[in-house]
Amino acid sequence: MIEDVYEPLARYRDEFRQKFATLTREKFKELTLKSGVDVRANRVLVKKIKALQSEADSASTRKTCYGWLMTLGFIGAAVALAGAIATSDSGPTAFGWCIVGTVAGVILGGVMIPLYNAAAKLLSSLESQIASKKAVAWKQMEPLNRLYTWDVTVKLIEATVPRLEFDPYFTADRLAALHRQYGWDDSFNDGKSIIFAQSGVINGNPFVFGHYLDMEWGEKTYEGTKEISWTEWEEDADGKKHPVRRHETLHASVTKPIPVYNEQKLLVYGNDAAPNLSFSRQPSGLTGKEGELWTSIRKKWRLSRLKAYSRNLNDDSNFTLMSNHEFETWFHAKDRDHEVEFRLLFTPVAQTQMLNLMKDTSVGYGDDFTFIKQKKINVLFSNHLNEATIDTDPSRFHSWDYDSAAMTFISFNELYFRDIYFALAPLLSIPLYQQMRTHEDIWKDVLGPKMSSFWEHEAAANYHGEDKFKHPSCITRSILKTRVIQRDNGENTVAVTAYGYRGEERIDYKEVRGGDGNWHDVAVHWTEYLPVQRTSNMCICERSTPSDIFKRRAAASRESAYRRSLLSFLANT
Repeated sequence: MIEDVYEPLARYRDEFRQKFATLTREKFKELTLKSGVDVRANRVLVKKIKALQSEADSASTRKTCYGWLMTLGFIGAAVALAGAIATSDSGPTAFGWCIVGTVAGVILGGVMIPLYNAAAKLLSSLESQIASKKAVAWKQMEPLNRLYTWDVTVKLIEATVPRLEFDPYFTADRLAALHRQYGWDDSFNDGKSIIFAQSGVINGNPFVFGHYLDMEWGEKTYEGTKEISWTEWEEDADGKKHPVRRHETLHASVTKPIPVYNEQKLLVYGNDAAPNLSFSRQPSGLTGKEGELWTSIRKKWRLSRLKAYSRNLNDDSNFTLMSNHEFETWFHAKDRDHEVEFRLLFTPVAQTQMLNLMKDTSVGYGDDFTFIKQKKINVLFSNHLNEATIDTDPSRFHSWDYDSAAMTFISFNELYFRDIYFALAPLLSIPLYQQMRTHEDIWKDVLGPKMSSFWEHEAAANYHGEDKFKHPSCITRSILKTRVIQRDNGENTVAVTAYGYRGEERIDYKEVRGGDGNWHDVAVHWTEYLPVQRTSNMCICERSTPSDIFKRRAAASRESAYRRSLLSFLANT
């Protein structure tokens, strides 16, 4: 029987962290054996490359030093010669010193020329040797580099944490289940473009990590200047008036709208538990500040406000303060709308586990998460998740250096596991969430091949790069949105529309009063952002697509990319 993951903080600290580290190292050894890479030969070659690189760094330093001295010598000679010409009539002493400086500069520059050329020649030779040996090292490591896959990291997580499973890709069926069963609304995606998505289930209940690009209107202040001058008459000590020319720089500014783009990551989770409950909470700001006087005062103030809010019978809120005041102070979900279901969800065990999670900073990330529940949908934002890398692109492990590859593989996977695990930890802290299992999950093994969702289509388009789709006049980033226009034998033809903005130069004139007592029009140049869009086609094939289609499409495309279990092609338009 598969056990649930209660006490997520303690389980990670006492079990999962070490288990994952062991599995990661074993996996790298397994890949090494499977690849047949001669590790000893690679280490010998890498040692030679690093020795050559050290020599090249030294040669580069000498080359730079000789170059500066050579330049300094010739510039000094030129300056001294100019001085000699200028002082030729001033006497023999000054002229003589200038001649000495000219000769010394020429000698210094002349001596540096062969040294500079020798250092440059040596550096070129060393760089050529390094490039040649690196090519051999890359060839040595090629069998191992080919074995890394998109799912290697999540497979390790699945082997570590019970009841946690990841999908090969985010399917349309999984998205439809979030819609149909849990009430997820695609309006969230309006004006956003998915950069990466990783879906899965916790005991059959679906979740998806999303990394998206968003745009909102901000403001930018543009500044302009104008030089003015005027004549004033001043009286001197003798009582005589004379003209004085005054100068002033006038400044003006205008504030105009500008599109601002931000990348954000989130976790969406569906669960039937407490289906009528909605609430939201944000980081308390109390983590890691136990014992501080100001924190103690802040806690008491927050609790007093909650007590007052609970006693207020004149509003529509049914908020009732629970007996665990510490949990209420930290979690602070005062906008909850169903007290009975809130208590069913946050049992004493759940409260304890959530408090442990929020207070800890030595193992996890503490209270850094925003938790929003809307009926059956849970949305979590974590500060650490927003800074994390959540895609598992295997190309990051590619290397010509075996030991460096091992270090990168281990460090990336361990950090990835910690980031993902503690993003999920608030959900794992609630026992009722793990005790629910969907009807659809029970029958998952009889379902057929899965079509990829539009989240994956947008992610594939972004993986190819915004520049492949953007409008020629676009000067900003582009929000890429997709729609399937044709599906044939596992091949999706997807229309990708890039929404961006072109810039039109504008001028506003602002009146500014100058020191001459007059008003002047100061020109302020600014940019007006006007929407542009461009639509082009991309093809996506799921892993169940017949291999001949893969080959045919790859041969006809100007660019293709294999990402996870999806193959995407850009149309030749």
